[in-house]
Amino acid sequence: MAVLGGGRRTASVKAAVGSEVIKLRGADFRALLAARPHVRAATEAAVAERIARNAFIESRKAGYSSAVDLYSDTASFILTEGLGEATDALLIDENLCVGCDNCEKACADSHEGLSRLDREAGRTFAHLHVPTSCRHCEHPHCMADCPPNVIHRGPDGEVFMEPGCIGCGNCMRNCPYGVIRMEATPPPKPGLLGWLLFGKGPGPGEPSPTWTKQQLGEEKPKKIAVKCDMCKGLAGGPACVRACPTGAAIRVSPEEFLSIARLEEDAG
Repeated sequence: MAVLGGGRRTASVKAAVGSEVIKLRGADFRALLAARPHVRAATEAAVAERIARNAFIESRKAGYSSAVDLYSDTASFILTEGLGEATDALLIDENLCVGCDNCEKACADSHEGLSRLDREAGRTFAHLHVPTSCRHCEHPHCMADCPPNVIHRGPDGEVFMEPGCIGCGNCMRNCPYGVIRMEATPPPKPGLLGWLLFGKGPGPGEPSPTWTKQQLGEEKPKKIAVKCDMCKGLAGGPACVRACPTGAAIRVSPEEFLSIARLEEDAG
């Protein structure tokens, strides 16, 4: 911001994860902006957003002993919840959420009866809840030790698992956010119409352990790792977002987190 205004730099930055940094002299940067008006317009828009974000943070200082405590609290939440290294995170606006669990049910019905998210689990900052769901980290911990090498990153940043999991559990143990679990695929459920008209089956969402056990009997299917894959290959995008009746479920990149959190202040 100081480069544009010609003032003295008053801020510093600290990387939360491994980063590649490019050094660009102020004079060269200003020459670039002068030669490309569209780049200057985009830069000025980004600066305006940063100023508004700073104003939001400063407005919340009343609940903290100092601005440093506020920034530390925000940064601690972002780092602890994995938003700092995420490329795509699921957030739930608690001002809009009605607790219907449609997000979990849609996730399960889109993934062989196993939900990849836990709406109630996780922590909350301001009015934004971070449920237990994959962050699709820039440097995925789960990929570090997968013997059959079935964990990959897609072109849109999604971290997904191909068939071939051997059930070793390494990915679950390596994930610092607890978003991977080992589960056996439940038996197929009766269709939705059968449930609606005749009460067949457990209904939408992940079937209960009791129903699953009744269907399997003595059979014990192999457990494999399951995690969110951002509904890779499904038309319309993530099922959890599409199924939310109030628009409370959203998927964001980490740089959008504070901008979205500020909406609560703006609405008030």
